Amino acid sequence: MNRVNAPDGTPLVYDAYEPPRAQAAVLFLHDWCPPGLSDRWTQIGAQLRGAGLAAYFLDQRGHGRSGGQRGHLSRFSQLLGDLQAFRRAVRGRQEAPQVLVGHGFGALVVLRYLETQPGDPPAAAVVAGPWLASRVGPPVWKRLAAKLADLWPTLPTGRGTEYMTAGARAELHWAQRAVLADSQRIERPVLFLLGGADRAIDLDAARRLAQRLSAHATLNWYPDAPHDLFGVASVVEDVISFASAYHSSESIPRVE
Repeated sequence: MNRVNAPDGTPLVYDAYEPPRAQAAVLFLHDWCPPGLSDRWTQIGAQLRGAGLAAYFLDQRGHGRSGGQRGHLSRFSQLLGDLQAFRRAVRGRQEAPQVLVGHGFGALVVLRYLETQPGDPPAAAVVAGPWLASRVGPPVWKRLAAKLADLWPTLPTGRGTEYMTAGARAELHWAQRAVLADSQRIERPVLFLLGGADRAIDLDAARRLAQRLSAHATLNWYPDAPHDLFGVASVVEDVISFASAYHSSESIPRVE
């Protein structure tokens, strides 16, 4: 278990799986409130390490072992600062091209980061089941709660793995719109991973974005795969193959 402080001082925890000499560094951002964060990534981290890739798994703020109010976001931009701090911490450990990997909510963070951080780009990115919109729209009361977020940002909405505050819901909806509006800013190679049995996200929205980024995007379609794509062996193999291609693609500037 490793720690890094976010720009606002929030402690963030991440796990590292490092071979003696890494071809590339693969940085993972998880979905919203997944169960058993650290246990979940142990096998995948070992697989990537065995393939000569360094793998790093961040518990995002408000999740797992990291600090921050559970299920709450004050500003989506905090997540971008967290990712920048995470990248710096990894750079201090491993001077290798970085490939960002985001799942669901984490993919939304990765896409927005690619649009807003052109001065410090990663080598490439993977977005698995990106949460650009939900497959089924939220009930009316949740939409109303998001609109009232300025008045009561910590109002609880949802339960269990779907728990989030009204403030978080409003920030995530804003980020979804921003990613779609600013997609022309993405200039790095992006691998889209979509499962045909995904019942969580709007697959058509993800497909349209991949088509819009056709010059930079590759789409892998897994007809029978659920939203939990990283439980599918072929998906992990495809991530390894994609990330391995960037071991010597370009020199990556050092983050000061």
